[in-house]
Amino acid sequence: MGKRGPRPTPTQLKVLRGNPGCRPLNRNEPAPPANGITMPAYLGHVAAARWAELLPMLQAVKVMTQADVEALARYCDTYEWWLAVRAKLKAEGDTYPILNDKGDVKYVAQRPEVSIAHKLAVQMRQLEQDFGLNPSARTSLHVEEPKQETDDRDARVFAG
Repeated sequence: MGKRGPRPTPTQLKVLRGNPGCRPLNRNEPAPPANGITMPAYLGHVAAARWAELLPMLQAVKVMTQADVEALARYCDTYEWWLAVRAKLKAEGDTYPILNDKGDVKYVAQRPEVSIAHKLAVQMRQLEQDFGLNPSARTSLHVEEPKQETDDRDARVFAG
């Protein structure tokens, strides 16, 4: 049996959210390096384009590390599959007729691609939540403004 209850929130996300539970932060949580992140070579063209779009944004909010490469690749790969299934459904429709022995329509069935698209969307939604890529995930994040260093000369000029 697995662990019970909700999954623990990573310390970095707790810091971005302002630690709403006011529980002690894990100061010993592993911090994988955030530099040297490269895209996996197995991603397709659409997935690679999505990777190139998301990586700078995730690095800017400091939620992307080397340990997250496979999770982001999985999201981008799932995104590519979801778009392909979606295009097929747009072209062929989401139902098809089942014919009887005489060739008459017996009933109309849902295409298997509808279920596949739904499963892919659920997977993407979970990964989006993990990376803070949807509105509900972002509402709880508080990104601190970078501190601006003032030049000592400017401080002396304005001081007197």
